[in-house]
Amino acid sequence: MTANVRHILLLLLVTLILNGCASMGQAMKASPSLANLGGIVTISDRWLEERYVNDESQFMRVNGYRIHYRDIGQGEPIILMHGIFSSLQTWDSWVRELSRTHRVIALDMPGYGMTGAPENPDNFDEDNIVNTVAKFVERLDLDGITLVGNSLGGFVASQYAAQYRDRVDRLALIDPFGYPQQTPFLLDLGTWFPIQFMGQWVQPPFFVTFALSTAYGDADRISDRDAYRYVHMSQREGAKPIYMETLKMVEARAENNDPLPFYRIKAPTLLMWGEDDEWVPISLAERWLADITRSALVTYPGVGHIPMEESPEATLEDFRRFLRSGLSPFSESVAGTRDKAGEEGS
Repeated sequence: MTANVRHILLLLLVTLILNGCASMGQAMKASPSLANLGGIVTISDRWLEERYVNDESQFMRVNGYRIHYRDIGQGEPIILMHGIFSSLQTWDSWVRELSRTHRVIALDMPGYGMTGAPENPDNFDEDNIVNTVAKFVERLDLDGITLVGNSLGGFVASQYAAQYRDRVDRLALIDPFGYPQQTPFLLDLGTWFPIQFMGQWVQPPFFVTFALSTAYGDADRISDRDAYRYVHMSQREGAKPIYMETLKMVEARAENNDPLPFYRIKAPTLLMWGEDDEWVPISLAERWLADITRSALVTYPGVGHIPMEESPEATLEDFRRFLRSGLSPFSESVAGTRDKAGEEGS
């Protein structure tokens, strides 16, 4: 074992010891068995469907995926796209309120949640995800869309808005991923060959809950319900190799300096960003604001990478203002923040 490898493992061990007690507790409670706690076995689709599919759930076959989505309410359509390793339940607080006035469509993104892997996992990549979402929207025959995306979902939403400019009326990007950046330590570790190799078969849920704790500005705001969901989805049949492929895909994008097409977006775009995001730093907001002509920024002190989950009330209030009045309420938001955002959690 080289000195560099020993240093990495030692640093990881110290970090886990210092930060891992709550994460381990949630991982243990979320695991149906000891084998699940070890990250060795999978959870059956039937078990997952009993917990994560309901009477509002629908399925659509697209590009070899069985897309799981919920289409609720009437009015102008809003499509909600979650980030990596998540699922449509991340939007539950938003959907409940927005569906009173709008048609709200939340989907499990290709590769994740109850949608899961495609029939041919070798097809899973950036272009495949964007193309699948585009076909999904086409099948629903939607125009005048408001697109909302978090993290990798923000990247997909932006790609769609740049390619299908006339279909998108508004765009909201929540801690979006896409521009070159320094990746977080856990992602670097996940793309290290030994971890990549073992991760195809073994992914202990403790690492899932620990990673989730780093995605929040305040890990105490993570509900058991959300922590269990992340663990359960990570143990669905076919999830492990897709998760490892996601890490490689994200690292490749973070190191890619090729120009992005986001300057082509014509929809008014609201950027919403947790100031304590360790996964996609808020400094990158400047790149988005520079490339998207009609854009504004609102930030949330003390909040991390998943603001709609960590601070649902503040983020929903700002999004509803955006729906009502466009960017005008946020004209000073590039330099301003929401003082109360960090105080509101799930």
